[in-house]
Amino acid sequence: MRWPKWFRRRAEKTTRTRPFDEGALPEPVAPTLEQSVDEGMLLADYATRMAIKNHIVVDTIQYGNSYDPALHALEAAAMLRELASEQGIAAGRIEEEVAAAETLGGDAMHPHDYRRVDVDNLRLRRDAALALAAALRRRADSDDELAVLVERGRKDAWEEVGRAIEAGLDAFSGAEALKEDYEREKPARLNLLIRRDLARLEEQRTGY
Repeated sequence: MRWPKWFRRRAEKTTRTRPFDEGALPEPVAPTLEQSVDEGMLLADYATRMAIKNHIVVDTIQYGNSYDPALHALEAAAMLRELASEQGIAAGRIEEEVAAAETLGGDAMHPHDYRRVDVDNLRLRRDAALALAAALRRRADSDDELAVLVERGRKDAWEEVGRAIEAGLDAFSGAEALKEDYEREKPARLNLLIRRDLARLEEQRTGY
């Protein structure tokens, strides 16, 4: 007995795919020395900016000291020199890896098992570390660049304190947050806090 055509189970169609050919992938473009240094400076700039912000917040809010840009500039310079020292140490370590890799052929056994094929990349990393260390020291010696870093840190600190004040007001208000005009009234409450409560705090700390 032959089954009707409409009752016959249709064979599933399969699509043939080619095996993955890793060799067909384009070779990644190696970064230049300038690109490596620029990337390092961006990371150092962010780390320094966060350190200055924290230093300002702790010194002015926690310890109640007046804002002193010169003091925070010293902190920024110290941070930059510390980062430069780390890059110098890294360059020395990479130089040792270059010397060892130049004598080794074959395939690497793990990501840090460098061979002759890795020497060019290692030299780039070493040169980038040395150049970055020099750039960081130049910035640490520049009063103008330190002033820019401190001002950015001051703005970051003020924004952080402002967010904390707003969060405190939101938590304190409780049911106030449910009012339709809550957002409209928030600037007025902030202004009142600044003129009354912060002025009272300043009077308590300074005595006048």
